[in-house]
Amino acid sequence: MRDKKHLSLCWGSLDGVAFDDFLEAAASAGFDAVTLNSAFYIEARTAGISDEDFARRVRDSGLYVSDIDPLFNWLPGVTALPGDDAISLCTQASMDDVFELAHLVGTDLVNAPLGFATPESEQQIVDGFAALCEHAQQQGLRVSLEFMPFNQISNLETAARIVKQAACSNGGIMFDCWHHHRGGGVAEDILAVPGEHFFAFQLDDALAQPMADVLEETLNHRALPGEGCIDLHQILKNFDAVGAELVVDVEVFNEALRSLTTTQRAEKLYSASRAIIE
Repeated sequence: MRDKKHLSLCWGSLDGVAFDDFLEAAASAGFDAVTLNSAFYIEARTAGISDEDFARRVRDSGLYVSDIDPLFNWLPGVTALPGDDAISLCTQASMDDVFELAHLVGTDLVNAPLGFATPESEQQIVDGFAALCEHAQQQGLRVSLEFMPFNQISNLETAARIVKQAACSNGGIMFDCWHHHRGGGVAEDILAVPGEHFFAFQLDDALAQPMADVLEETLNHRALPGEGCIDLHQILKNFDAVGAELVVDVEVFNEALRSLTTTQRAEKLYSASRAIIE
């Protein structure tokens, strides 16, 4: 595992930004790494960019890729959205497409939220996650399960239970601070989960007063780290206490930030995040 104090810029924090501009802004702001999604890859292929050129652009930026996020297609009956925006394109990407991208850019971690699937039971999720991990294991990859307060994997306790029952050494948890807080979680919840079960960590903050529309809030009104109400310092301390070694992925969907230039957005995200982790 790389040093926990490395900062990775999630693509969602600069949503709507072209691939090359995203890499350039992340590197110039001081980030060590980025997360990538399959939409970047699909768009590059459509534009005639070769796999070799795509991987070269990542290498030339001086950044490494912390994880591929998201993988939606891992449960039966998952819905593929018809649009050409980033989320829709990600829903259209197959499991093998996502794994291929991971190999191409040199990361061993893929993040798997529940997405637009509607499983019939928690056991179906357990079985599906175990099958996903088995497929990933054959390719030398790890998988993080992301919990979100608005679906059936709604909190850390549920995600930890699913990971434990799936019993795959390459299966773990993606911990997003905003999702944890809005799901009613507190920093102390981390202490009940073995550190080795945490594979990834997304840093963001939350408004003190929840909005009526939770999807509107998560997609457009997350706060910069340190500018919300989450006890981020205690969360980081508790990760240390359980021995979790994590790269910090910075994921802030924020409408106000979109009015800034790409460079300004990246710089604000970096400075706020660096202040928290140090």
